[in-house]
Formats: sequence, C-alpha cells, structure tokens
Amino acid sequence: MSFLRNLVKNVAVASTLLLSLNACGPTYPNCETDEHCAEQGEFCVGELCKQCKEDANCTEAGKICVNNSCQYKNGYCDANRQCAGNQKCRNNVCGAECLDNSECGAGQFCDNGSCSAKPECGPNADKQACDEGYNCVAGRCQLNLTQCRPSEPIYFDFDKSNIRKSEIAKLKEVLTCLTGKNVAQVMLSGHTDLEGSEEYNISLGDARAKSVETYLQRANVPASLLSTVSYGESRPAVNTDRREARNRRVEFDAR
Repeated sequence: MSFLRNLVKNVAVASTLLLSLNACGPTYPNCETDEHCAEQGEFCVGELCKQCKEDANCTEAGKICVNNSCQYKNGYCDANRQCAGNQKCRNNVCGAECLDNSECGAGQFCDNGSCSAKPECGPNADKQACDEGYNCVAGRCQLNLTQCRPSEPIYFDFDKSNIRKSEIAKLKEVLTCLTGKNVAQVMLSGHTDLEGSEEYNISLGDARAKSVETYLQRANVPASLLSTVSYGESRPAVNTDRREARNRRVEFDAR
C-alpha cells in the first residue's frame, strides 16, 4: 500500500511541475513558435509576434507583407480605395487617366495619358486643316500674314540717320506690301558701324530706325504695323572694318 501511495504522490508532483513549466512560457509579444502568437492572429518572427511572415499571411485583398506588416500594394485600388488625382483604376491598379481617345469625354483626346481639349486644327482635331488663308500654329488656326521686307537692308552714310536718295527705291519695294491686307507687324532694327561709343551708337541706331518708320508712315503705312529697336554696334553684319558701310543699316524683322 505504501508503494501505491508513493507512486500516486510522484505522479501528482510531476503533473504539477509540468503545469508550472507551461505557465512560464513567453509572454506576448515575445514568442518561440507561431502557437504563442496564434491568439492574436499573428506569427512568430525573431522571437516577436508580428502581423505576417510572407504575403500569404495577408488575407485582405490588395495587401502584401512589408517589414512583417500587411500593407496595400503601391497603386492598389478597388471600390473603396480610390486613385489619386485623375488616375483611373484598371484591374485594381491605378494608372493614367486615359490610354486612348475612347476613355475621354466629348471634345477631348488622350494626350500622353491625360484627357485634354481637342485643338482647333492638327492631327488630334476634328477638322485637321484650317480654312484657306489660315495656318495651323500650335493647334490653332491663325491668319496667314504676309512678311514685308525689302530685298536688302536700308543703308546709311557715316554718322548719318537721314535716308539716302539711293535707298528710296528699296522702301518703295515694300510700300505696296505694307499697305495691303493681312500684313505681319514689322520691327525696324537700327544698326551702326563700330566707330564711336556704345551709348552714342545706340542713339544713332535708334535715329536711323525712326527715320525709316517716319518715311513709311508718311506713305500711309499704318503705325500699328511698325515698331523700332536699336542694336547700335552690337550686331554687325561684317567685322572686317570699324567703318564697314554694310553695318550702317536698318533691317526689317518680323515682330
């Protein structure tokens, strides 16, 4: 009988010891196995309970395991998770607003992934060509303006701004053009040779340009078509001689 009593006693002691050992297991968030994290629905990673070990541990649609945390994939979208700005959700991925013209509204076209208003003319317009007398410039129909200029610049004598008689014929070349229809505006640019100070030559170039402007206005060229600028000696046509006659000039430039 004493043997049986001792046996029962030893079994009881062993059971108590086993229960005591189990009670001393790691405390959350510490862990040794996944079982220690199971109650929180987590996994044991490096002896700490984490949300995930791998993508398969993330059960919510669109989420993957990033640094042991379930996070949405970059650009993921669905009915409850909208894309930023004008991006569009396709197959749960945010992308360009449009891939072709069919994804844009009336009067729009797909311009490098964005819906833009159709231009007045050009390849993306409903009417690609402009009417006669107009040119397509940057998607808009602009009046085809005539550029009026003489066959060569108006030349001047040394240190003078009055128009030489020999140059009158050149100015008459452009009078018919400048008094016609659909004429482009003209910038009259005055130039000098390399003699004299920079300040003086700016003034002389201005006087030459205004001299031509005055002649044209007196010949009924609208003042709105003309403007002047002086470059003085800064833009010589020829650099071989400080008194080069071809540098003393007025040029007709498009404005």
